[in-house]
Amino acid sequence: MAERIVGRQVVWQCPWLSVEEKLVELDGSRGREAFYSVRTPDYVTVLAITEDGRVPLVRIFRPAVEELSLELPAGIVDAGETPAEAARRELREETGVAGGELVELGCFWADTGRLQTRAWAYLVHGAHVAGLPDSPDEQLELVLVDVRELGSLVVRGELKHAGHVGVLAAAAARGHLSLAP
Repeated sequence: MAERIVGRQVVWQCPWLSVEEKLVELDGSRGREAFYSVRTPDYVTVLAITEDGRVPLVRIFRPAVEELSLELPAGIVDAGETPAEAARRELREETGVAGGELVELGCFWADTGRLQTRAWAYLVHGAHVAGLPDSPDEQLELVLVDVRELGSLVVRGELKHAGHVGVLAAAAARGHLSLAP
């Protein structure tokens, strides 16, 4: 017999997330145990490469880690929106970058140990800076870097959001870029 979920209930929630208790029947004679996971809306991360070979990144203060973080444009998938639509919206809102060919790099689990969240990854080839960022709720600094600098940013620890490093790895694994510093 394999482990299986035999019961579940939401034990806490707010507008941004919920905590779910899952009762798991364990393999063999180990009985049952409660596990907890967090559910948040699905989100998207976008690796855009402009026509002139630059990648828009954002620098934002993240209270969870208490520091400024250099990241790819990203955000939640709004209700009624497809992940691809969210990717284009987040890219435009956070960086002012638009256009180009949208390529899905995959859908990944953000953290299989504690999160039920799916993370969609997209690449945009041939985008262009169409205007100013339009994200009034967030204090973002737009940083444009040469695509050849991405690997060095990871190596130096300047780009350290694990999910975003994973997006770079997915793009490299599919032959869209090189991360060699």
